[in-house]
Amino acid sequence: MIVMDSDEYKAWHEVGHATVCLHLGGDLDLIEFLEENSQGFAVARGCYVMPETERSVACGGFAAEVFLLQSGLIAGVDLNDQKIVSEVSARVFSNAWQDHQEFIGRTVTEDNDFTKEEKEAFMNYSIERVMPIFRHYAEKMKLVVSELLAARSISGAKVRAILEINIPR
Repeated sequence: MIVMDSDEYKAWHEVGHATVCLHLGGDLDLIEFLEENSQGFAVARGCYVMPETERSVACGGFAAEVFLLQSGLIAGVDLNDQKIVSEVSARVFSNAWQDHQEFIGRTVTEDNDFTKEEKEAFMNYSIERVMPIFRHYAEKMKLVVSELLAARSISGAKVRAILEINIPR
């Protein structure tokens, strides 16, 4: 079971971005934990994709978190308890705040929050168009997460090799 906001959970978020990037024909420099960051954030760096696939990559982290939730892999979450699922879902949405902005293509502030339609579009796109990618790579994504946790950084070439994605450039 994966604890929310743990390093493993953060790794899954970034591996989600990286997997979508590579699956859609992009390239990736690396995934790393930002050790100087007190919150222990991780980041997928240098994801190079065509403009028409940027929105999908932006959804990758959120989709990975929803994938973990729906797969019953988040510790302490009973999928039959709607109150808990709702609370976790809100947290997952919050974790993807910056990705959501990239998806809709505008800056969001306290005075100019996401609209209901923007929230639904982000969620639906993530679930319907991005999450299916993970069904193919889920077991290999676990290996990437393990490698990232052990080394704290993993090259894009290593991620590509583990996922077995060999799209000609």
